[in-house]
Amino acid sequence: MAPHRRLPISARHAFALAFDLAVRRDPRQSLLVPVLLHAPWLVATAMLRFPEDPSGYTLPLVAVQLGLALGETLTWLTIGGMLRFRARSVFNTPAGRAPAPLGECYSRGFRRAFWLYATELVRYLVISLGFLFLFFPGVWIAFRLSMATEAVVLRERNTARALAYSFKVTDGRLERWLEMIVGSVALLLAVPMLCAVGFLMTPDTQWSTWVSLSLLLSVPAMSVVQYAWTFFFLRLEEIDLPRLVDLPSPVPFPAAAERHDHEDPAAPEPSGDPVGERSMSPRLTVVEGTGKRPEDGR
Repeated sequence: MAPHRRLPISARHAFALAFDLAVRRDPRQSLLVPVLLHAPWLVATAMLRFPEDPSGYTLPLVAVQLGLALGETLTWLTIGGMLRFRARSVFNTPAGRAPAPLGECYSRGFRRAFWLYATELVRYLVISLGFLFLFFPGVWIAFRLSMATEAVVLRERNTARALAYSFKVTDGRLERWLEMIVGSVALLLAVPMLCAVGFLMTPDTQWSTWVSLSLLLSVPAMSVVQYAWTFFFLRLEEIDLPRLVDLPSPVPFPAAAERHDHEDPAAPEPSGDPVGERSMSPRLTVVEGTGKRPEDGR
């Protein structure tokens, strides 16, 4: 059997789609609302006074710290799931189509929060173990597990199957993954660098103010990065779908996984069969043959 030809994929295209969705098509829900949802947790954490002496930590103070950490973590997970579903709803659709309903995206993101947290935890533990031995094994493990969080949210898998799926879909894509890493780090580092410049230009302001501002501005930057990684994952699935149909469970086509806005919300979910509604196989038309049919007995 001939090997599967590696079709091209572009990290720049993934970021272009991310900026188009976050900045041009849906800036309020992609950039502004996540900042407003994160702001109470960040402000409360900044206002909390930590004692210098470890003996000053009381049970109520520890309970407040744990509550803030839990609330911030749940907010990050829910918004991350929402952004993934919102990006999937517009992938390979006409430019004028609106994203999926916001409430549905938040609801589905919240339902996947536990599996997203478990997958992130296991993924970072495995990557950390890889870096304990050598640098390159750690990088290789981080690369092969990079799509596990997208898989566990969008394909509703458990952690083990999401990690295995990531190994499958990232095969042969190391260069493109490195491009995604460089683009993500450059975008996220631009925020604290701009805040550092602002602090140097206004010496009368406090550094803590710019740190808080940097944390707030990093939220919309993370939204763009999350959109880019989701579009990158969906493109990997799209071009590698013929190789992925042999997995234990079918992989739904990204563009067909979301129902249209005018459809009945009570309608059943798509079957998720990759060879069903939209398959990568060519469409065939039955035509009448021109040859003569052999007669019986001849």
